[in-house]
Amino acid sequence: MLTAKKLPIDDIKDDVIAALNQYQTLLLTAPPGAGKSTCLPLWLLDLACLSDQKIYLLQPRRLAAKNIACYLAQQLGENVGETVGYRLRNESKTSKNTRLEVITEGILTQIIQHDAELSGCGLVVFDEFHERSLNADLAFALTRDIQQGLREDLKILLMSATLATQAINQQLPDAIALESKGRSYPVDISYQAPSNARFWRQHALSVLKSVVNAHQGSILMFLPGTGDIRYLAEQLQPFMPENMTLCPLYGELSLQQQQQAIAPAPRDHHKLVLATNIAETSLTIEGVDLVIDSGLENVAIYDVQTLNNKLSQRSIAKSSAIQRAGRAGRLQAGHCIRLYSKDDFERRNEQSGSEIQQADLLPMLMEVARWGANACAQLPMIEMPNAKNEQLAWQELTDLGLVSAQHQLTGDGKLAAAFPCHPRFAKMLLAAAQLEQSQQVEHLLTLACLYAALLEERDIFSAEQRADNCDITQRIIQLLQQAKKPQHLRIIQQAQRLYRVANQQHSHINNNKTAGSANTTKRFCNNATQLPLQCSGLLLMLAYPERLAKQRDHQGNYLTAYGKGLVMSNNDALADKKYLVAVQFFQRQQTLAIALAAEISLSQALNWQVVEVASKTQLHFDHKQNRIRCANQQVIGSLVISEENTRQKLSAELLVECWCQQIRKRGLSWLKFDEQTQQLLLRWRWLNQTQNHLAFENVSETHLLTTLEQWLGPYLADIISKAQLDKLNFSEVLLTQLSYQQQQIFNQLAPSYFTGPTGRKCKIRYSLDQAPIVSLPMQELYGVSITPSVGDKNHNSQVALIIELLSPAQRPIQITQDLVAFWQGSYREVQKDMRSKYPKHFWPDDPANAQATRKTKRHIKG
Repeated sequence: MLTAKKLPIDDIKDDVIAALNQYQTLLLTAPPGAGKSTCLPLWLLDLACLSDQKIYLLQPRRLAAKNIACYLAQQLGENVGETVGYRLRNESKTSKNTRLEVITEGILTQIIQHDAELSGCGLVVFDEFHERSLNADLAFALTRDIQQGLREDLKILLMSATLATQAINQQLPDAIALESKGRSYPVDISYQAPSNARFWRQHALSVLKSVVNAHQGSILMFLPGTGDIRYLAEQLQPFMPENMTLCPLYGELSLQQQQQAIAPAPRDHHKLVLATNIAETSLTIEGVDLVIDSGLENVAIYDVQTLNNKLSQRSIAKSSAIQRAGRAGRLQAGHCIRLYSKDDFERRNEQSGSEIQQADLLPMLMEVARWGANACAQLPMIEMPNAKNEQLAWQELTDLGLVSAQHQLTGDGKLAAAFPCHPRFAKMLLAAAQLEQSQQVEHLLTLACLYAALLEERDIFSAEQRADNCDITQRIIQLLQQAKKPQHLRIIQQAQRLYRVANQQHSHINNNKTAGSANTTKRFCNNATQLPLQCSGLLLMLAYPERLAKQRDHQGNYLTAYGKGLVMSNNDALADKKYLVAVQFFQRQQTLAIALAAEISLSQALNWQVVEVASKTQLHFDHKQNRIRCANQQVIGSLVISEENTRQKLSAELLVECWCQQIRKRGLSWLKFDEQTQQLLLRWRWLNQTQNHLAFENVSETHLLTTLEQWLGPYLADIISKAQLDKLNFSEVLLTQLSYQQQQIFNQLAPSYFTGPTGRKCKIRYSLDQAPIVSLPMQELYGVSITPSVGDKNHNSQVALIIELLSPAQRPIQITQDLVAFWQGSYREVQKDMRSKYPKHFWPDDPANAQATRKTKRHIKG
């Protein structure tokens, strides 16, 4: 073994070894650079309790896994693949002598699914566990389940720079926690926020231009995404000094390209590394003493509206900002420039949101079902997903036929679980293999494999190419025409791997008969002209059955089988197609816009029996005839494929449903409420507003529309025309919501009329903005010394009426809500005016004690 320099982690070596000898679960917190990834694993090889047992060391990223494996092997003086090896997706270096395997979390899940007891493994180490990826959470839950139920001797070590969170400690009450203080060099922090956050790229470019020539050392800049890296790399190229190399570093690069970015720079030479958060942990880039932090990251968040992962840019948490700054002080004192303000930093969340709350759950739930559980709650997970999101994901898997109603894998589900791709695409590949044979369509499986690989990568079209071009078949053509481009080559290689697995599964279904063997030996097709591109929509519908879309009222406007409306540019080549499969779409203002789609022949889908059509009796309102019509429909989900009018007797239930839909669409004003009904509603709403102790039914417009079935439904069961509907006595219909006793109270507390001393009935006008109003001649109120009121006197909630006093000519002369005050006050002025205008009428000096009258003075005297 090579002699390594002493690292901070060495100070707690004895404690770690003692803890692993005594306990089954250990939590280790150590800051970046302490040696937990590059030193501690080698101690494990000498532990007596792990003698002759395998150790799995998990890393969240492929680049870190490979580099750490190579470094550890070098420390032992061996080649990687001997005592220390690595296993990644599609690449591994191990041997029968390998005891320490550095792997990614997804690899561990697959190992466990094939070996439920982790036979021969003594310890699983989860490094950088604070990153809390969905794969890490699942791998930990399965490992913990084995430890608790099958292997009491299995040990688990969780390592992180910021691990000791309350939630994890609560989930692992049996664990012992250790901490390494670490050793880090001082990092000076400065803040250079842009004047306008929208133009942060230009600000970042300006900062870089100012430091690349002035700084004598290597620079690491954290950026949110690959597009930002490409933009800055292109803009910076003319300003780079001769002794500085510009190196991009992100996940889509090959491992070889990523290793070149982190390799030590030649003597007297420096690097400018433009990286995503792939460089935030585990990796040490030699010579870096300046970090520039954009403060941003791109995160894939599953959108339940589009059923796709949506890449969102967001501010990083404080913990990530601290990790990034720490990269400048790994090997020497350094400096960090944050391209945001100090106040902004202080306002940020302490930790990033966990992936399990924002990711597509389908792949994880397939593994949960494969393990034999039917809910996440049956596993010892650090954190449970949102219950509603989990329920929706289970339903999606059920609709795909991959799990049963009890969340157990179906026959197709067991086969699909073997594919290294999303469950939707696995379902497509299984069906494509069967259809290729049953329908005798050559290269159908090849095309399905290409689509599965293509859709798990970012769009290969540039932004300019994507404009008015949603056709996914054009991507396949370009993919194969430019097969040597790195991204294209990666997609094709993944398609070839999927093709091999699909053939193996199909051979298994056919019990290794000749047909299956012939498929296995078929050469993978890389020529677009040989592919059945006309079947693209059909294949993609197998993965996304709910995304079958039919053109609606005009070009570029579609409705999907699961009821979502989609739009497409009128200039797109697919905009005039009657049926599409909308593979991907995105939110654009208030609508969902199609990003990728393929035309589909519905007749072919029906002939191949890959889509089910249901029969449905549907009522609809005929606006020309103003009546309800009945039609027999053939439907796929929300899509009406064909429709035929019928004269069959309409059921009461369907009639009520149709009328309620129509009324809600048009609004309550569409109903022919006469004056009586409108006044009834005003009185009722006034009572509910001022006499809420009565607890009468809510009759607001919103509530009436919501509860149409309850109050109006019983009267709609035999109505088929709008003319019949208009003849309903809506006042009587509404009053049926009140008991007889309530109706009596209603009329008593909110009467329609006020009856004055002369016996005249005057209509009371109710309002929700002020007290009710009644209008009548002033002479008919003589002798009234108490202002009339409505409401419940026994409950002290009566309301005085607003009295509009009229002249003998029925013109308003005064408004009051206090008759006593009026008689004693402003009446004198009114009296003088009235006597001059209407001398034949009676205008007493003491109206409060006079006799109310409708007559003139001559008739009174007589």
